Amino acid sequence: MKKYLSLFLAVLMMLTALFTIVACQTPEQPSGPKDPATDGDTPPTDTPPTDKDENKRIPLNYLPTDTYNNAKYHILEWSCNGIEDVGVTWIPWEEGDVEAEDGDMLASAVFDRNAWVEETYGVVITKEYGQIEIAPTYMTKVRNDATTSDNTYQLFTMRTVEIVSLIEEGYFADMNTYEKYLHTDQPWWVQDAITSFTLGSHLYVAASEMLLRDKGATAALFFNQTMADDYTDLPNFFELAADGNWTLEEMISACEVVAHSNDSDELMNSTQDIWGCFGGDDPVYYLFNASGYKFAHIDEDGYIIHDFGSEEDSITTMKSIFDSVMYAEWYWNSEVKKNYMEKDQDLFVDGVSLFKSGMVKDTTNNLKNMTDLYGILPHPKYTIDQENYSSLVWEHHDSILGIPQHAADKEMCAVILEALSWESYYSVYPLFYETILLNRAAKDQESKAMLEIIFATRSYDPGLYWEGGTGFHGGDGLLRLSGRGNSDIASLWETFKGRVEENIQQVNNWIADKE
Repeated sequence: MKKYLSLFLAVLMMLTALFTIVACQTPEQPSGPKDPATDGDTPPTDTPPTDKDENKRIPLNYLPTDTYNNAKYHILEWSCNGIEDVGVTWIPWEEGDVEAEDGDMLASAVFDRNAWVEETYGVVITKEYGQIEIAPTYMTKVRNDATTSDNTYQLFTMRTVEIVSLIEEGYFADMNTYEKYLHTDQPWWVQDAITSFTLGSHLYVAASEMLLRDKGATAALFFNQTMADDYTDLPNFFELAADGNWTLEEMISACEVVAHSNDSDELMNSTQDIWGCFGGDDPVYYLFNASGYKFAHIDEDGYIIHDFGSEEDSITTMKSIFDSVMYAEWYWNSEVKKNYMEKDQDLFVDGVSLFKSGMVKDTTNNLKNMTDLYGILPHPKYTIDQENYSSLVWEHHDSILGIPQHAADKEMCAVILEALSWESYYSVYPLFYETILLNRAAKDQESKAMLEIIFATRSYDPGLYWEGGTGFHGGDGLLRLSGRGNSDIASLWETFKGRVEENIQQVNNWIADKE
């Protein structure tokens, strides 16, 4: 009997050990927090993992184990305002490479991420900047890279607004060619970006979690909690948003309650008055996207389908946003009224505006000096029956990435990009949340939940960049219409409709030729 019992125990121990090995080799895929704005069970696709257990990471066993013998991995990033550095007011974070740990929590995470990739794959990660706006050296550097033989760059990061000509001129490799290494269906890739940048069967640019600027360029609405607490007839904005009931009507109503003249002339015309919302021209786009609309989308075959004007009520909705917000007495448009302002003055930071329509990166820029407590919200839905919130990634401040077509070893470029994106998802991106929250005057769980909504509902609009050159989104078009007090959107669209449709058709013809 003892002999059989010993044999049974030995077999049982072997089975237990085997089960443990199998369990360790097949980790569960981490799931992000649920979106409080929806009642479904599907977790958001663009929030960081909440489980920090290393064993729960999705394995990278599809990447090669050989190293690249200290090969260079040189990144070209964009800078702004004619300066050869990141740009204080535009981009508050380093996302490609930091030279040394400097005590900043997020920068240290980027440094550690790069160090791990360098050691694991035998590469040396460096970066340089190319300027946009005042001195557009970025485009020159990209184009010069195609004419030299020194294999200058292994990764490009750029603003979305610059990508159209670069894609059409052939400066980016097709990422779908390297799907063996680039698993763009995984959570460290931004899924709405993958959809929005797919052209036919090709993917020339994309967004992954190694990027930080795209997250900073995500539309967000801020409210002055200190001011809101002084008005007993204002609702709890956090509760409204969490319940899916945060709408444009609620925002407008709150602005009308708070806004009033604060001086003897009884007119809303100075920085001393109390305003409902502070912003510029761009919020008309944030609010339109938050209303559930895009100017265009990519269909299942990878072609661009223009929606504005043909999509039901899109013109009516845009007109309503202009009339009820952009032209409202309580809205301070900094682009229109900048002559009334001191340099770099922000009425929300000054505590004389209930809301500020801006981007997430504002928390790390000027809002970190705000005295009053403030909260973070998604931009409101247009109607209460709208299914989800939507948070536009603004093309003039974001970041998108591409593999240089002229890189000598594009396979290596793909491997390192996947590794950087994977590690960022587990280490850098979660710290990004904490950085945003720590830079706030009020570190409450409600705003953390709102950030989860914002990042789970990030939205790219192909119409904004593929309509480039038509003038519809700038100059005499929509972006500057807010300064005229004229909301005749239908007439404006008729003026530009032919140009926009022709432009889209030319792009679709280009896509067809690539197939």
